[in-house]
Amino acid sequence: MAGMVGVVLVGGKSRRYGRNKALEFFQGERLIDRQVRTVGSLFSEVLVITNEPELYLHLDVTIVRDVIPGQGPLGGIYTGLIFAQGKSVFVTACDMPFVQPAVVRRMVQLAKNYDVIVPEKIEGLEPLHAIYSSLCLPHIEQMLDHGTLQVINFFPAVKVYRLSSEEIGQLDPQGLSFVNINTPDDMDRAKELLEGLEESRVD
Repeated sequence: MAGMVGVVLVGGKSRRYGRNKALEFFQGERLIDRQVRTVGSLFSEVLVITNEPELYLHLDVTIVRDVIPGQGPLGGIYTGLIFAQGKSVFVTACDMPFVQPAVVRRMVQLAKNYDVIVPEKIEGLEPLHAIYSSLCLPHIEQMLDHGTLQVINFFPAVKVYRLSSEEIGQLDPQGLSFVNINTPDDMDRAKELLEGLEESRVD
C-alpha cells in the first residue's frame, strides 16, 4: 500500500519466553520471518526496528536500531515514524503471528482522515496493531522527554479512530488478529489454534 510504511517491532527482552521469541519457529519459519512476510505482502516498504540488528541481517528489509534505546514500544513507534520520513506507519509486533490482511486494509482505508487508527477490543485498545501518522511525532517526543511510555497516553492530543470490536469481528470472525506469543505456553496455544483452523477448513 503506497504512502504507508509497515513497521515490525522486535523489542523487549522476551523475559517471559526465556529466549528470543522472534527467532522461535512457528509453522516452519521464525516468527520474525513470518511477520515480515505478512507485512511485506501489504506494504512495499517495511522497517524492522530492533536493538540487535545483527540478528536480523538475513531479512531483505531495512533494519533500524531504536533512535532512543530502552523506551519500549513507544520508542519503536517513534523510530518508525522518523525513518518513514513523513509517511504514516502501520505498526505491529513480531509476536503476533495471525495478522489479518482484511483488518489491516480496512485500517489503511480509514487512515487518511485520522492521526491514529487503533483497534478497540473488549479488553481495551491494541496500540501494537495500529496506524500512526507523522502528526503524532511531536506528541510522542513530548512523552519521551517526560519519561511517559504508555503509548495510548498521547491519544487525547490527536485525531483517533477506534476500530470497534464489531467491525473487527466482521473482518476477522475468528479473532486471530491480536493473538500474541509471550510464553512457550502461548506458542503451544497458537499452534493448537492453527491446527484447529486447518481441521475446520478440511471439514
